Amino acid sequence: MAVTKTKFINYTRCPRYVALDDLRVEKLTSDVTFEEYKEEERKEMLHDLLGNMIDEDGNDILVEKDEQLEVMLPYYNEVELLAGYLAKKYFKGKFKFAYDTRNQESFDCNINGIRYICYTDIYNEVDDYFNIIEVKATTSKKFLKIGKKIDGVFESVFIKKNGIYYLKDGIRSDKTYNRCMDKLFDRYDDAGHYVYDLAVQRYIIENDLKQNNEEDKISKIKYYLAVLNGEYIYDGYKKKGKNIYNTDMFGNDIITYFDMTEITKEYQDIIDYDRKKLEKYIDKLTVTDYPIGEYCENKKSTKCYYQNLCWCFVPKENSILNYIDSHHGFKDEKGNFYDRYDLINSGTINMTDLPVNCLNREKNRIQREVVETKIPYMNKNKIRDGIKQITYPIYHLDFETFPCPLPRYKGESPYTQSVFQFSLHIEKEEGICDKESNHYGYLATNHEDQREELIEMMLKHIDVNSGGKVLVYNESFEKSRLKELADIFPEYKNDLLKLRSMVFDLLNITKTKTSLYEELGYDKEEAALFNYYHEDMNGSFSIKKILPLFSDLTYKGMDIGNGVQALVTYAKFPNMNKKEYKFKYQKLVEYCKQDTWAMVEILRGLRSSVK
Repeated sequence: MAVTKTKFINYTRCPRYVALDDLRVEKLTSDVTFEEYKEEERKEMLHDLLGNMIDEDGNDILVEKDEQLEVMLPYYNEVELLAGYLAKKYFKGKFKFAYDTRNQESFDCNINGIRYICYTDIYNEVDDYFNIIEVKATTSKKFLKIGKKIDGVFESVFIKKNGIYYLKDGIRSDKTYNRCMDKLFDRYDDAGHYVYDLAVQRYIIENDLKQNNEEDKISKIKYYLAVLNGEYIYDGYKKKGKNIYNTDMFGNDIITYFDMTEITKEYQDIIDYDRKKLEKYIDKLTVTDYPIGEYCENKKSTKCYYQNLCWCFVPKENSILNYIDSHHGFKDEKGNFYDRYDLINSGTINMTDLPVNCLNREKNRIQREVVETKIPYMNKNKIRDGIKQITYPIYHLDFETFPCPLPRYKGESPYTQSVFQFSLHIEKEEGICDKESNHYGYLATNHEDQREELIEMMLKHIDVNSGGKVLVYNESFEKSRLKELADIFPEYKNDLLKLRSMVFDLLNITKTKTSLYEELGYDKEEAALFNYYHEDMNGSFSIKKILPLFSDLTYKGMDIGNGVQALVTYAKFPNMNKKEYKFKYQKLVEYCKQDTWAMVEILRGLRSSVK
């Protein structure tokens, strides 16, 4: 089916991908229907959407089942349409766009007997030339955070002019800015991979024009990325039950555009080099083992489809990748640097394979000792002192959220973690808490805005003047949600901010919090070091890893057993029949209840272990 833009990106990862994809000569020149192309793009889009969400380990969410991915598709369709309609505000001429049309503009070229093809999201025809606008399911923040500090003030490499972001003038002559720009030329960077995608598109388009004797157009074409505006705040306006995304009170539109013409032009030699590599891979077509590396994109939503196959020799438990901060590499006593992938490819795979003199971080030396001796590491003094900071009553609190690409309710922005559920276990005295009778919670019944009711129910059960603590796992998440709700609902602001000030992170006890333990009298080195480590944690302090070490409680066998399943279940509420809805609603309640009860169990286990 020819080499599409998506296949080009994947085929140039490494020589093995092409062969594993069962590429045959007849596929290289055949036609590609719009439907086939869009099916290919659809999977990339959905992974892209989910890549903007994170799991409790801080990794991109990876969902393998298409039916779970599908729940996000309508949101991406709407983003494409919004980008197309809003483009008319900033660009003149005629437009071709819309996800479900067969009339989207396509380009193809034939190089050395291989056909390359791409369709455009938005084709903007202006007089004797055209503009290409590619829609991506990310936000402007990924691009605007690229820059440097000048006199203590951060300045992005991009500047907004007439509603469109452009690279700052003369930026390539500034060495400091050039170092920032490296991210845009890294195809595996969070922002760079979108630019690489557009650069491949440009390569195919320009070769199409050259082969059709239309080279005179090339210098006039502009290339843009259309992304969600991270600064946009939805005012809640609806029409006939549908959200209407008008310009917000600060003059922001829901979509913003980045001119990537200059960057993608610089990219063309890189793309041409990659195309030549691709031809060699196709010519050799070998499935011989190939070294693993950054191009595998391990733990990313954009990871290689064949990663599990190629990584089969790397154990999921206690490999050198499970060393905390292994992405920074390792150094021996002489200062020699060792990259984690280079080590694995040379046969240094397990934690115990790595020479001890390469463990220049104390945390890694502790991990190694734990794995070798099978004896958990525990700083009992720090754990005891940390627990002493947790005053009663203890409110074990957990939120479930839906990070929707498009804001759903008033005051939200793209990818706001929209709270739809909370679970609460109240422990009034040490060890006195029942899983059922001391549990309270709230779950939105549908997709109408029920945030105020959720707030009222939460404040009904949490006494913000009690002097107690609100115990959470990973406080930055809950604190951010409480701050957002306080800003959106000013009538509850004082109580919500009081509640926020009560938050205490259980991670402070299992992992650490440097500032807390320095205040308690520990030196900086000890304060920064984790308090507990067990070989079964495999370098992770997620609640799913910690729980089995202190409790028999398990998520295995639950109908909803992780955060991804929870948000997908909630997203599907409107499409469920009554029987399915009733069943799934209850299972969602049980899942969130499990999260807060897990904290009760972990705290009990920690107390018991240091008595």
